[in-house]
Amino acid sequence: MIEFFIAKKHIVERKKQSLISVVGITIGVVVLMVSIGIANGLDKNMINSILSVTSHIMVSTGEKISNYKDIKRDIEKIVGVKGAVPSISTQGIFKYNGVYGGYVSGVKIEGYDLESAKKAMDLDKKIVSGNISPDKINGILIGKELFNSIGAKIGDKVSIISSENKEIKFEIEGVFQSGYYDYDINMVILPLKAVQYLTYGEDISSKIDVTLFNPYRAPEISDKIMAVTGIYSRTWGEMNRNLLSALSLEKTVMILVFSLIVVIAGFVVWVTLNMLVREKIKDIGIMRAMGFSKKNIMKIFLIQGMILGGIGIAIGTLISLTFLWYIKNNTLDFITSIYYITKIPVEISFKEIIIIIGANFGIIFISSIFPAYRGAKMETVEALRHE
Repeated sequence: MIEFFIAKKHIVERKKQSLISVVGITIGVVVLMVSIGIANGLDKNMINSILSVTSHIMVSTGEKISNYKDIKRDIEKIVGVKGAVPSISTQGIFKYNGVYGGYVSGVKIEGYDLESAKKAMDLDKKIVSGNISPDKINGILIGKELFNSIGAKIGDKVSIISSENKEIKFEIEGVFQSGYYDYDINMVILPLKAVQYLTYGEDISSKIDVTLFNPYRAPEISDKIMAVTGIYSRTWGEMNRNLLSALSLEKTVMILVFSLIVVIAGFVVWVTLNMLVREKIKDIGIMRAMGFSKKNIMKIFLIQGMILGGIGIAIGTLISLTFLWYIKNNTLDFITSIYYITKIPVEISFKEIIIIIGANFGIIFISSIFPAYRGAKMETVEALRHE
């Protein structure tokens, strides 16, 4: 196709301007693709960290549950349920006297049926030091960040004071790490019996934490739990609605901001083609005199824009995917020293890559239309007279 070869010749003749256009498009693609990949990864990492030590579905009557063992058994019969953990959540005061002196702070207390928690929540996998016995009522698990900040050791004694002003001494048996900083600095895990004493003083539960093999089936299984038990339940999405909305809004704003770079790259292509049209007016007249139609002339400039766009998008995609692969598989010290992660999480789907490529081609095509139309509408005589 002769239009293609003429467009290619124009690009080679204006190497500097063509290179600027390609670099602009490449930067736009890289920034957009990398930012989406990292944003997706951070969102997924945060959600996984939250789900690692909390329920996928919380079953609660809003009152004390005395028959929690029967309800637990009924829930665990539902297909898709990994396990059900009778529990009590409350607030309390954490006291410790150690090498750094006295430490007193408010903490979130999770009282779990530890045997169920080890099965349903894979609690053993979250423990990075020590362990905790389901049979020992005065054992406590504390978050890694809290453990390090107070300079504690396994076997040290701590005190927990409940909102009812009851105080129990516990022995640090283990340290857990959820991957979510707020939990690892502000949460402690106790045996259910210990929290029953601190709160109600009787064998009851305030809720049942349900974990699933697939957390994204939570709405469907929540309905089944309601049908089986007659008790209202909330999914992890409902319990973290504000956080998920904030993450979604943050990602949307970020995409809109970085999309401006792609629009600017499209503007660079528009400027480049406009300059080329002005320089090639006489050549356009000659081509028209040789029998080229307005459609042929328009094709030449559109093809030139798409060639520049195609090269920039191809290079940008290659750089983006290579960079994302590298940061996903390698520890970056400057990141781990600032953020609560060992590696930068990356998550980008094939569909998102195609959408980014398609959107960039669309912007480049739109940017090429006006210069191409401007060149095509010139009359032969007018173009030949141009100096």
